[in-house]
Amino acid sequence: MSGALRVGIVGAGPRGLSVLERLLAHARRCREEDPAAEVSLDIRLFDPFPPGPGRVWRTDQSPHLLMNTVVEEQTVFPDASCRVSVPGTGPSMAEWARSADGAGSAEEENASAPATATFAQRREYGAYLADAYDRMAAQAPPGVTIAHEPCEVLQILDLPENASVPSGPGTRSFAGVHRPAPTRGPASQARDQEAGVPPLPEGRTLASAPQALRLSDGRTLEADAVVLCVGHIPAALSDERAGWQRFADAANLVYLPPGLPAETRVDRLPAGEPVLIRGFGLNYFDLQSLLTHGRGGRFEETGEGELRYLPSGSEPILVPGSRRGVPYRSKPLTSRHPLPVPPGSHLRFFTAEHIDRLPAPEAGLRFDAQLWPLVLADLRRAWYAALARSRPEVFREDPAVLDSALAEAVARHLDDGGRSSAARTSAVTGTAPVPSTPAAGTAAGAATPAAESWRETEERVLDPDAVSAEPGLLLDLHRYIRPLGHTGFADREELRGALLAYLREDLAASRLGPALSPEKALFPVLWQARMLLKELVAQERLEPASFVAEVRGWFEDFVSGICDGPPPQRYAELIALAEAGLVDFAGPEVRIRTSRTGEPAGFVATTPAVDGEVRARALVDASSPANRVTQADDRLIRGMLDRGQLRVAEHRLDPTTVVPSSGLAVTRPPYRTVDARGRVHPARFVLSLQLSSVQLGLAIAANPDSDARTFRDADAVARAILDLC
Repeated sequence: MSGALRVGIVGAGPRGLSVLERLLAHARRCREEDPAAEVSLDIRLFDPFPPGPGRVWRTDQSPHLLMNTVVEEQTVFPDASCRVSVPGTGPSMAEWARSADGAGSAEEENASAPATATFAQRREYGAYLADAYDRMAAQAPPGVTIAHEPCEVLQILDLPENASVPSGPGTRSFAGVHRPAPTRGPASQARDQEAGVPPLPEGRTLASAPQALRLSDGRTLEADAVVLCVGHIPAALSDERAGWQRFADAANLVYLPPGLPAETRVDRLPAGEPVLIRGFGLNYFDLQSLLTHGRGGRFEETGEGELRYLPSGSEPILVPGSRRGVPYRSKPLTSRHPLPVPPGSHLRFFTAEHIDRLPAPEAGLRFDAQLWPLVLADLRRAWYAALARSRPEVFREDPAVLDSALAEAVARHLDDGGRSSAARTSAVTGTAPVPSTPAAGTAAGAATPAAESWRETEERVLDPDAVSAEPGLLLDLHRYIRPLGHTGFADREELRGALLAYLREDLAASRLGPALSPEKALFPVLWQARMLLKELVAQERLEPASFVAEVRGWFEDFVSGICDGPPPQRYAELIALAEAGLVDFAGPEVRIRTSRTGEPAGFVATTPAVDGEVRARALVDASSPANRVTQADDRLIRGMLDRGQLRVAEHRLDPTTVVPSSGLAVTRPPYRTVDARGRVHPARFVLSLQLSSVQLGLAIAANPDSDARTFRDADAVARAILDLC
């Protein structure tokens, strides 16, 4: 075969852009290094939504929907920190926002808000992504063509060697500049062997085994290489949710299943009536905005950062509930402290250097036994450093005593290598952490001599009278992640008071910031710890059993509860809405059932925390998307799984125990796909949320100045496609 190398990128959101940017950067570099080199690419991005914003960040969504990270934390262009060739091909979002091209309000709700150091509108991020795509397309080097195909890919079929899709109406190959098909150099073959890619037959090239992409507009196109960047995919409803849907349809009620808030049919929710909302995470706050700002209500300041809500009369009464009963803690990011990791707040104990000193068992590192003690030491250090700055009067000894005790404990842990802790617990035998794990500092949540010694040090250094009057001065992670505890309330008014007190305290802490608030000092620690742990997972340094039962089992959710909450202003708005009587609280461990025969038709919420129930004729499922490929309900991924072209990854916990992963089976980078028979496809790659089998924190966008793994992964995919050595 001769012709341009035809590359299909399925999904044109941020990750699709990253693959495109890397392909162009390497093609441009080859031209610059050797002007006679022939680099001919025909790149197609398949997405029914505009390239760049894609579905999630499209620019026509409500201006009331905000990003959950600040402008300074967004980029789709690798910078000098990234270990990739040819960085610096475009601006970060902050640079774009400060430029003439990016001029405009970062938040129309507050026209005076700066374009940086703020939580921008989602559609503003979409505008940045759209501009990034335009920049990339305009900078394509000679011999490279780029086109957006505004349609879905419904099927990807593997064609026989040297075969093509039969010609006919609606059927064609990509157009492109002709060149010889790429060959496999020795270095490329060595990388393939390491990744488990079988060698190609003599004379065969990647481009001689095309893939046929069947599109939603009826056409079929061929590609030589395909990258799956599909992002969030539809998930099949669980039996419980399907039952709610049938019940609502039969009883003329409203049930809105999980989905993107921008696409949720909130117009079906009647004014003045209660609406049960299952889930108290970020989707809830998006819905709250759509049902208040979006219905003509407005908030006004009353002084000291407090808000009062002025209703339009079109709002429903929102009744959120969840497992913990409270939302994730608000982010401590404001114009006074705008960055997740302020200067001087780097980790001291959970570091790459310390991790390298730990003995690695053959199966890999154990999180609870070996890594968590280091994270916990940094959490303790940050908590008491902030407390010493803001409340020095509560110490009766020098707070440096605590630092010394932590350093000595970490030194003993590194010398021991976590072997003592490992002997006390096993992820395989089921001693997975309980909610008290972080407080106790052990995997099984049991008190240990080390934990008792630390408690004695705390009691010696802090003023006992101050601690007696304010038990919250001591770091108690169990209480921190479950502020309502397990106690009951006399009535719903008492529950409401406890929720409002939690919201007010957390909002005040966010405004105080990580330097002065012990609670918010945990934020930069866990933010950095998650990023380092993400690298360890991607490097396959964790024991599979520990990854499943410990990192996925409790730590991931623990970090999310502290680091992935809404902007502080959403907390202020929630408080104002509750005071206006437009928000009530369902409580913790909420259970939803449908009405029984003889009762008025509706959904019923109960909680063990308080007697009584809440009834509503509408239920909104605001849970986050499952993002489990086993639940995929789209045409493409579901079809490829059913046909055996893709396979669900598995985690082997011990010689006899295997559990399915949430993601796809792939090789090491560049993440080639593996089929049901264990065969690696040499020219099909994954760069999306479906890498959850081998990565952590995939929903986190690439951050500037962080050597973002997203860019390194995209670079590996581009190099594999272009056969760079």
